[in-house]
Amino acid sequence: MAKRFSWPIKSNPVHAAYQAAFSLHQAGKLQEAERGYRQLLRSSPNHTSALHYLGVICLQTQRLEEAETLISRSLQQQEDASALLNLSLVCQALNQSERAMTLLERVLALTPNNAQATNNLANEYLRQGEVARALTLYRRGTELNPGYLLNWMNLGVCLRNENQFDEAETALRQALALDPQHYQSATILSSLLENRKQWAEAIALCERVNDIASLCRLKRKSADWQGLDTLEAQLHNLVVAEHQQEIDPHTLINYPWLTRELHRNAARQFAQIRWPMQLANPLPHPAHPTNARLKIGYLSADFFDHATMHLLAGVLEAHDTERYDIHLYCYSPKKAPDKYTQRLADSGLPLHYLRGISDKAAAQQIMADNVDILVDLKGFTTYTRLGITAYRPAPITVSWLGYPGSLGHPALADYIIGDAQVTPVSHAGDYSETLALMPDSYQPNDRNRPLPAPPNRKDVGLPDNAVVLCSFNQIVKYSPALFTLWSRVLNAVPNTVLWLLEGNSPVVTDNLRREMVERGITTERIIFAPFMKLEQHLARLQLADIALDTFPCNSHTTASDALWAGVPLVSYTGETFASRVATSLLHAANVPELIAADENSWLQLTCELANDAEKRATLRQRLIAGRQTSALFDTQRFTHNLEQLYDAMWAQRDQPREQRTTLVLEKDDCVRGR
Repeated sequence: MAKRFSWPIKSNPVHAAYQAAFSLHQAGKLQEAERGYRQLLRSSPNHTSALHYLGVICLQTQRLEEAETLISRSLQQQEDASALLNLSLVCQALNQSERAMTLLERVLALTPNNAQATNNLANEYLRQGEVARALTLYRRGTELNPGYLLNWMNLGVCLRNENQFDEAETALRQALALDPQHYQSATILSSLLENRKQWAEAIALCERVNDIASLCRLKRKSADWQGLDTLEAQLHNLVVAEHQQEIDPHTLINYPWLTRELHRNAARQFAQIRWPMQLANPLPHPAHPTNARLKIGYLSADFFDHATMHLLAGVLEAHDTERYDIHLYCYSPKKAPDKYTQRLADSGLPLHYLRGISDKAAAQQIMADNVDILVDLKGFTTYTRLGITAYRPAPITVSWLGYPGSLGHPALADYIIGDAQVTPVSHAGDYSETLALMPDSYQPNDRNRPLPAPPNRKDVGLPDNAVVLCSFNQIVKYSPALFTLWSRVLNAVPNTVLWLLEGNSPVVTDNLRREMVERGITTERIIFAPFMKLEQHLARLQLADIALDTFPCNSHTTASDALWAGVPLVSYTGETFASRVATSLLHAANVPELIAADENSWLQLTCELANDAEKRATLRQRLIAGRQTSALFDTQRFTHNLEQLYDAMWAQRDQPREQRTTLVLEKDDCVRGR
C-alpha cells in the first residue's frame, strides 16, 4: 500500500497580510485594519483590494478626498462592482450627484440585479426631483431583493411624500417585518400613523424602538399624559448630552426645561444630521450683481390659506415695489386655489415654484435670480427645506416668523428678525444669527383680515351668563402642569367655563375632558369647538371673555387672533423666544397690564379679570379701538419698518460675520447697532 505524503503548502505573505487587515476591518477595528492595509501597500502599492478597503475606511471616517483617491486607484487596476458602488457613496458624500449616478449606472451594467445600487440610484433621482423615476427604481429594487430593508423603507418614504399613504404604509410594514427593531422604519411609520390619528399604534411603535422624542410629541398631541413627566425628563437628558439622535428642535419649544442655549445647540445638531452635504458644500458665489432695487426673496411652503399667510398677506401687498423687488419661492404641496392664493395673484408678485426639484436646483435658481436677501419663513417647521438655505444661494439669509428660535448653525441664516421682547439685545449670545430687532413686534398682522359679526352664544354651545375662558391653541402645547394651572382659575371662579378647540379625533377630545374632570371641573363646564375656516372662527372668537395663554410655548397667531377679536389675553414672560411671544404682542397692542411677572401673578391677574366684568369691557373696547390705532395691527407701518431693517442688513453685507452688530430699529426710524 502506497504511503500518502502531506506536502507543505507555500504560504502567500501578501494574501495573509491582506486577510489579517480585512478581518480586523470586518470586526470594526478600523485603526488596526488601516495600519494593516497601509503596511501592505508599502510593499504592494497596487494591491487592488487593499486600496479599495482602505478607501472604505476613509469613507467611514469622513476623509472623503482620500477615500476618492484610493478607491479610484483600485478601479484603475480592475473594474469591480463593489468598488464602483463604494466610490458612488463617496461621491454622494462629496455632493457630486451626477458622478455618483454615472457610477451607479456602471454598477448596474456589471450586476443588473444589484438591489443596493438600484436603491441608491433611486435616492439620487429623488434628490434631483425626478420622483417618478425614483419610484420605478425603488419598486424594482424590492422585486430584485425582497429582503433588502432599506429599499422598502425608502419606497415607503417616497410614497408618503407623494400622498400615496396606503402603499406607503404597506412598504413600511414590509420593512419592519424584516427587522421589527429598525429605528428609522418604525419612526417613519409612526409619523404616518400619527397623521392618520392612529395614536395607540403610533405610540407603540415608538416605545418598541425607544424613540423618546417622538413619544413625547405623540403623547402631547393625543393628550395621553400617562408617564409623560418621566419621558420628558429622559428627553431632557438626551438634549443636554447632545445625543446623536435626530431630535426635531421645533418640538422642544413645548418643554419647560428648555433654555435658549439648549435650543440653539439642539438646532445645530439637528441641522448637521439632516443636511450635512448641503452645509459642507455651499454654492460657489460669482460676483453678485448690483440690482436696481433691493431684491428680497421669501421662501416658504405656506403661500396659501395658512397661519403664516393670515399674518403675512398684508405685508406682501404693502411692500414698496418701486424700491424693493419682491419674489416668492414656494415649495408647498400642490393646493387648491383659495382666498390667499388669489390675493397673491392679484398682488402681481412673481411666484416661483420649487416643488419637485432638489434643494441644490432650488438654490441654483435663487442664485440665478440674483436675490439679495433670502428670507426663510419656515425654520424647522413642517415641510422645512433648510437644505436650500444651507447652500447659501443669496448674500444674506434671514430667519423670520415661522420658527421661534435660533436655527443653531451659522450657515443657515445670517440674521433672525425679533424685537426687544422676544429677542432682547442681552440674549444675543444665545443665537447663531445676528439679531435684527423691529421697534414694536416681530409679528406682522393683516389689517384687512376679516371680522364678521359674532353669532349668538347659544349657536355655538356657550352659556349666556358664564365667563368664557378660551384657548384655541394646538393640543401639543397643553400639558398636565398647564391644565392644573387653568383648573385653579376655574375652581376659584365658579361662573367660568373652559372653551377649547376639539381634538382631531374623539380619543383626543375624551382625553382632554378626562384630564379636566380629574382636576375637579365638571363636564358641563368644558366646551369643545369644532374646526372652522378663519372667518367663521374669528366671528365666534368674539364671544369669549378671556383668552388663556399657553406656557412655555405661548400663543402665536392664536394670540393675535384673540386680540383682533377684542378678547383680552393674559400671559407671563418666559426665557425662550417661544415663551415671550405673547409679551411682544401685548406690548404692541398697548395692553402691557395683561403681562404677569410669573405663574402665581398670572393666576391672580386672571382670577381678578374673570371676576371684574367692567375691567373686561374696558379692555375689550381698547382692543377694538386698537385695530386701527395700535402698532400690532398697523400693516403699513410694520412693512415700512421691515424694509428699513432689510436696508440695514444690506448695508452690513460686506462686513465679516463676527463684526456685524445687532440691528435695533428704533421708533424714530433710525437703525442703531448694538
